This record gives sequence, structure tokens and C-alpha cells, in this order.
Amino acid sequence: MNKINLQFDNRSAALGTKHKKETVIAPLFAKELNIKIKVPQNLDTDNFGTFTLDKKRPGNQKETVLLKARTAMKMLNLDIGIASEGVFGPHPAVPFGVVNTEIVVFIDNNLNLEIFGGHTEKVNYAQSITAFNLDEVLEFANRINFPKQAIVIKSSEKKYSDMVKGLVNKEELITTASIYLKKYKSIWLETDFRAHVNQSRMKNIELATKNLIENIKRQCPNCYSPGFYRIDPKLGLPCQQCGRPTSCILYDVYECSKCQYTADIIYPNKDQVADPRYCDYCNP
Repeated sequence: MNKINLQFDNRSAALGTKHKKETVIAPLFAKELNIKIKVPQNLDTDNFGTFTLDKKRPGNQKETVLLKARTAMKMLNLDIGIASEGVFGPHPAVPFGVVNTEIVVFIDNNLNLEIFGGHTEKVNYAQSITAFNLDEVLEFANRINFPKQAIVIKSSEKKYSDMVKGLVNKEELITTASIYLKKYKSIWLETDFRAHVNQSRMKNIELATKNLIENIKRQCPNCYSPGFYRIDPKLGLPCQQCGRPTSCILYDVYECSKCQYTADIIYPNKDQVADPRYCDYCNP
């Protein structure tokens, strides 16, 4: 066992969740760092914001995930806290595409550490719709890969008082939609993005956790603390054919989460030249 693993061996961590995120987070921490995950029984993480917007986030993504982890730590009186927080936004390159960005934080009060991991992935995302009949409801369900992704039904987009979340059963969806359509004539449907009813989000949380553990296990060359992680990839790997800079990564900038020491890691993908197909000059 290396020196970093010894600092966490056989310790317990509080995980701030009520949406079953321990199913993907706990096995990774147990295997890689021998940390046992504990989940507070009465922590309502909806108080930190909901995707259905009936409750607002108390801050931005990082501020919220830190608050969530620290609340779990306080509830269980533990020195280590973990939490994740996800957001959805426009794809930077694909028109009308949507990406899910998940971050996971690891806090250790004993070692004075705050270490982040993350993952961003394009997701199967259908725009929320107003439905006037069951055919439109079922078409929407098919479009979002229901029941692998659950559905939320509301009386209207901005009304949060009459809402059903977590619909994953076709009969229940039809019954609920029929009741709402009879009552309101038209209804609002949207994808339920809570992790326990959304497989794509849960997978992204797992990948973000793997990234976090990699960052924890990477030791700072300056202060030897856990948490030496990549903050910025720098593009410009030279083209193999013409030597001009390309959009491929030339080096990565790493920073220590504790002492803020930075270092450049050149050729992170081992390649010292880029394939000409990535060159704007050779392959315009």
C-alpha cells in the first residue's frame, strides 16, 4: 500500500445523497482507497436544489456540492465528506446538443483537503413538451428512452405545486397522464434527471468518481499531498506532416489542491506529433 492510500485506509466518509449514488460511488472508494461510505438517513438533498426548479440551488455547482458534502459530514460527525452535483447545458460543438457535467468533491478535514473530480458527456435529452393527449405522452416517452429515464408530469411548466416525479412504469405513466389530462386538458412533461431514475447520469457520476480517485491518488511533487490534478489542457501538438500547431493537446497543466503548485506535463497522450487529419492546414 502506497503512502497516499495509508492516509485513508479503513476510514469512513459521509456521502451526501438520497438518490442512491452510493451504488456507484461506494464500491470505487472501497476498492481504491479502502474508505467505507456512510449515507445520512435523513438528509434531504432536494434542499440543495432540484432539476424541476421547485427548489433553487443555494449557489453555483461547486458551492452547492461543497455544502452538500459538509452537511453530510456534520450529520454523521465524520472527517471525510463526499458529494456530487450535476448540471446540464448546451454542447460546445453540436448544435442543439446537450451535455451533462458531473462533479464529485472529496473533503478531508484531518488533512485539510478539498479535491474535485469531474466528467462531461453528451446525453440523450429531449426538450420538455406540452402534451394534449396520450399519443403525445407516449411519443415523448419513447424519445427519451423511457423507462431507463424517468418522466416528470406537471400541470404546466411553471407550476410546481401539482407534480409527479419518478414515473418509470408504463401503466403508471398512462394512468397519471390520463388523470392530469382530464383535469387540466394539457400537461407538461419533462425528463426526470435525478440520478436514481436516470441511467445516463448515474454512469457519468461513476466516471466523475473515477476521475476524482485518480486525482486523490496523484501526489503533488512539491508538498507531497494527495490531489494533484489537471486544470487546463494546452493545445498545439505539431502536425506530423507540416509541423504547424494542431488542436491536439501538447501539454497539460496540473495544480495541487493544497499548495497550488503547478506543473506542465508535456505529451500527456505520449504522442509527440499529431496525425495530419487534425491539422487545419493539411486537412482544411
